[in-house]
Amino acid sequence: MKKSRSILRALLPPLMSLLLFAGLFELGVLLVAGEQAKFPRHVVGTDFGVRVNQPDTTYRHKSADGTWWFTINSRGLRADREYPYEKPPGVFRIVSLGDSFTAGYEVAGDETFSSVLEQELRRAGLQVEVLNAGVSGYSNAEALLYLERELLKYDPDLVLLSFFANDLVDNVRSGLFRLEEGRLVQTADGYVPAGAIGNFLNTNPLFNWLSGYSNAFVFAKERLTHILKRRIVEQNRQNVADAVDGAEAAGATAPPEQDEADGDAGDSGSPEQALAVAILDRLYEQTHARGIPLVIQSIPIPIGEDEGELVETFPVDYFDLDREGLYFVGMAGPLTPWVGREPLYNRRSHGHWTAFAHRVSGETLARLVLREHLLDRSMTAAAVAGHALPSRSAAQQPQGEIR
Repeated sequence: MKKSRSILRALLPPLMSLLLFAGLFELGVLLVAGEQAKFPRHVVGTDFGVRVNQPDTTYRHKSADGTWWFTINSRGLRADREYPYEKPPGVFRIVSLGDSFTAGYEVAGDETFSSVLEQELRRAGLQVEVLNAGVSGYSNAEALLYLERELLKYDPDLVLLSFFANDLVDNVRSGLFRLEEGRLVQTADGYVPAGAIGNFLNTNPLFNWLSGYSNAFVFAKERLTHILKRRIVEQNRQNVADAVDGAEAAGATAPPEQDEADGDAGDSGSPEQALAVAILDRLYEQTHARGIPLVIQSIPIPIGEDEGELVETFPVDYFDLDREGLYFVGMAGPLTPWVGREPLYNRRSHGHWTAFAHRVSGETLARLVLREHLLDRSMTAAAVAGHALPSRSAAQQPQGEIR
């Protein structure tokens, strides 16, 4: 007993000092840097190689822009219900792939564009399930493997992939693919940042509590994460460094309809663009071979503090959009009419779409699905038989009117 008290007396001063330092650090970060975006990741590895949202979790995201709760089902989808692999009779399914924009960072679950898309299609009389498979930090490379190894089990009638500018670098960071003589080659079977350590940190209750409630912890963690990401990108830069020589050797060119004023028709773009195009080509091949329409949504970047201009970063000059069963929605068009009228991006945290922007996106996507009858099984079958479905380019997209 005396020994225990002696140990306690010895530990008490350093513990008090540690608590005092932590309190001062917390206060200092709040006063100097302001409230941090407390977004615990809850992203874990799987037995099929790529990350998903931690199954069976409920957690909070909080920033200066608001507070939102996440519910993840037993298979890692953002949903408050379960989806069996076997599709219910008479129900259409859409699989929605992407990163934190798709997952719905900084909005409620029923405010994501995937949920809005489902709501609008149901309002039009269709029995539809839209599965939100967005995962924070995802690349196109991970989305491709997630679709091939897991999501096709849900028997989707349509696949929606949302593209954002950081996908170009994230494809490199994953190290899953590289280009060799213009061909896409898989170089790793799976990718989990920091491996077992990353899984531990993302699932540890203490670290997750600190990520959700401590400004000081988030301040330090975000800066360390940024440093580690940059190192990983540099380590994998060779994955795409050969893309230029490889693409040129293979004679890769921009689509023939590209205007000469837009650049050299023989230019395959940057190595990052060339890799992204090759990954998206394979994703299209997977969906087209199964008669599944593929919709690619491009999420624009806001330029200027007042979001004065929205810029598309999807490599439209190098990815052939004129293919049957392929549809492209550049969201700069639908969103631009609302610039200055409605907040589109959460500017005091991580810059994701607001609920309003998600609604514009979901309604735009619903109009496309309805207008082109993308959930019509007979039309999909006709496409497989060789009857081309109309495709859409950015210039043909509907404007941002909400009805």
